[in-house]
Amino acid sequence: MVPLTIPPQLYTVIRHEGPNHLIRESCEELHNWVEESGYIRIKEKWHFEKYNSEKTQYIEVELLDTIE
Repeated sequence: MVPLTIPPQLYTVIRHEGPNHLIRESCEELHNWVEESGYIRIKEKWHFEKYNSEKTQYIEVELLDTIE
């Protein structure tokens, strides 16, 4: 493992709980919210997926997208 230090950033977060193949819908919901709320996605910065389960078909994950 290699340590990684990420500078502080502003994120928007959505939690996806459900089938793995539907995660794209959660991403689209997150992106739509960002646009409707007047924020701008910063695509060249760090984005994260924080998994809360080890299952592969039904997952629990937090999607973090950098915004300004």
